[in-house]
Amino acid sequence: MNEISAFRSERSAEDQADATGLIRGLGWLGVTLGVAELAVPRLLASAIGVDRKGPAPMILRAMGVREIASSSAVLLRPDRPAPRWARVIGDAIDLGLLGLALGSPGTGKRRLALALGMVAGVTALDVIAARRRGRARHPLPVIAAVTINRSPMEVYEFCRRLEQLPQFMKYLASVEQHANRRSTWTARLPVGGTVQWEAELVEDRPGQVLSWRSVEGSPVQTRGRVTFTRAPGRDMTEVRVEMQLGVFGRGPSLELARLFARPQVRGDLRRLKQVLETGEVLHSDASVHRLPHPAQPSPAPHDIPPPRVPVDSPPTAVKGVSL
Repeated sequence: MNEISAFRSERSAEDQADATGLIRGLGWLGVTLGVAELAVPRLLASAIGVDRKGPAPMILRAMGVREIASSSAVLLRPDRPAPRWARVIGDAIDLGLLGLALGSPGTGKRRLALALGMVAGVTALDVIAARRRGRARHPLPVIAAVTINRSPMEVYEFCRRLEQLPQFMKYLASVEQHANRRSTWTARLPVGGTVQWEAELVEDRPGQVLSWRSVEGSPVQTRGRVTFTRAPGRDMTEVRVEMQLGVFGRGPSLELARLFARPQVRGDLRRLKQVLETGEVLHSDASVHRLPHPAQPSPAPHDIPPPRVPVDSPPTAVKGVSL
């Protein structure tokens, strides 16, 4: 095994302070306001104190379309700053229009001033959100765990030798380690053939954590994290796996994880336990046969013996009589 000291090449989610909650809240507020501006523009015009019979309803509809578009972009990609700054620009336009209406005769100054203050408050929040960092929403990983009757360091060292993974991960044909913390994975496809991708270790703490991800541009997009925790009271290890899966350059998909990763991870952990505790993967009669089959093989018709027919036979002795 190559000696590698503990490292972490990226910060974990708990280390990243962000404003994702604020960003999403403002996004939903914008969508709600935009729908109202499209649905009832005349009612909103009256509410803010402008003439509902003039051009105000048409202007409000245009503002509604812009509000929905920019807010939807924020909700879809909260990690991108551009949609958030687009909302700030839209807020500035709204403030300018309300300021023009406030100087026009025949408008409700008090209601317009109140509306202007509310838009200014939302603008301030949008500026704060635009300057902060958001995080894209990723599907929850598949999580599975198993307890193995080996110490955490023993289990870690076995898993750290990546070339040994095909022993219990049956879909893998091979794993080849490289010197730069990267490795080449080759997997068998259910329809025949193989697919190959490169992955890199992003966290390696001996006896505690292994974390990896596929490199950018790989046909298989996967991220995984394995933790090794000593079970209380005994020299046993709880192995906990978190896995995400995507294909064809797409990010992790919850549907793919449910269909393929979840049953695969559970089976992998079961086989890992068998390899470490018994030295091999154990196969039962049910696991060898892929299709329904009898619990015991049925004999061929010519091997079935004929049924026994009872035949009367004379007694060999009679009580009290000597033969």
